[in-house]
Amino acid sequence: MRIPVTINPNTLKTFNYHDVNRNVENALQSDNLSDWDQDIPKSLQEICLEAIASNWEANPILEEIALTIDRCFLLNILSTDLPQNLTIPRINDDIYWKRCYLKKWPKLIPENVSTDVQINEIVRVNNGSRKSSTANSVASPRSKKSSLQQQNPNQRNWKECFLEMHLRDYLEKLKPEDYDAEKIKELSDLCGIYVKILDIRELQCSENSPSRIPLNAIITGLENLSELSICFKQTYVGEKFTWDILKVSLHDIKLLAKGLEKCKLTTFRLRNSDVDDEKAAIILKSLLKHDELEVIDFSHCRIGDGGAVALSKFCLLNPVTDLILANNKIGTKGIEALCYAICHKICNLRSIDLKLNAIGENGINLLMQPLTMGARKMKKLYLGGCSLGHIPSIGKMIEHNSSLEHLDLSNNSLGEEMGKIILQGLRYNTSLRKLDTRMCKLNSADEFEIIQKINRNRKASRWSRFAKRPIIVEPQYNFEISDELRCEIENVFDRINAPTEASE
Repeated sequence: MRIPVTINPNTLKTFNYHDVNRNVENALQSDNLSDWDQDIPKSLQEICLEAIASNWEANPILEEIALTIDRCFLLNILSTDLPQNLTIPRINDDIYWKRCYLKKWPKLIPENVSTDVQINEIVRVNNGSRKSSTANSVASPRSKKSSLQQQNPNQRNWKECFLEMHLRDYLEKLKPEDYDAEKIKELSDLCGIYVKILDIRELQCSENSPSRIPLNAIITGLENLSELSICFKQTYVGEKFTWDILKVSLHDIKLLAKGLEKCKLTTFRLRNSDVDDEKAAIILKSLLKHDELEVIDFSHCRIGDGGAVALSKFCLLNPVTDLILANNKIGTKGIEALCYAICHKICNLRSIDLKLNAIGENGINLLMQPLTMGARKMKKLYLGGCSLGHIPSIGKMIEHNSSLEHLDLSNNSLGEEMGKIILQGLRYNTSLRKLDTRMCKLNSADEFEIIQKINRNRKASRWSRFAKRPIIVEPQYNFEISDELRCEIENVFDRINAPTEASE
């Protein structure tokens, strides 16, 4: 059935909705109008637009069409298999790119994008519609924005989502033996200004070595890239299994660092990869000039105390707010280095995730000191599965800290006595909004009372002037560490060769 292009899709849904099982007497029943246009010939307008669509590859006409309603009709019938070197520079409206995206990835709906792109949101039926269409035709292809994006500049558009997914799929399936620098350059020139988020879930391994495709050439061409997530492991192996698929060479890390030096990120994630202290330090040195970097994620890697020392120095030089180090090998020395950074006023850390690191009793006692003595910027702390036991310093920290809002202690053998210590600390705490004590071997009655106190904190946040004040210890930012560790933190990046020199 042919649907007039100007009809709102919601109107069609309302018109077509009916309950076939409902049979109401004395009610008006509409006729079946699905074949209303069967005997109506197509208008000259539709015939012309279909002819343009069928020959669009040879003669790509879009902005030359004066009426916006005609352009919208053309975008609805245009083939989604056209060459991208034609469609990317010429087509910016979400009508077309949403069709392309849903045809290729129908079950992967992106976030922060309008799922209901309607033609009536782009068509403006007024006397100035033709004038605005003509004005848009002279604009530069890079400066053209869809009408929907102009209405809500904070919302992502379908063109960006499509090109990000297209680039991700291409890189994940590309084997190092098939790498073509010219093709990568051509792809970067087409997609570079539109790709803001790149999430690479796997990278193919070479048949004879653990080498991957060089990421520096790709990252350098993405001038608007703000979020980068990489996993070097190969997910699907098949019959050709080798241990190289689980490794990442030092040469690949240096090439990645070389590319990171030439972009500006707000979020960097390198997860589930063979990244140790040396490789982490090389990457962190290449990120030193990223003034807007907020999130660093090295979860499920092999970072130990040396990597934590490098992260401590990095957090003193950059405005990082979220540090995710889940499932690594950080011990007491690494925790001491991180505490040294937390106690400095210039450190902006708001959240630290240390889940599944065998910190132990000594490490957690060190970590509780800055949180008790004056680290007032910290809002979230994750310590799930960190081999914690009976540690009274946790209760003391809860009692004196007035800024921490989220504390995760799950999956630790704290014991029943720790439940009472935590309850005693919660008597004066008004800041905690969430305290996770699952699988901690606490007494069920104590655990229930902890939940009740946390719920009272949530409610009391609305009437803070009536809430109890915590026992606040005066800020004391001088966290004492050994001279040897302080020297190691200060000089951690000096002994690393520049990635550019190493790659050459």
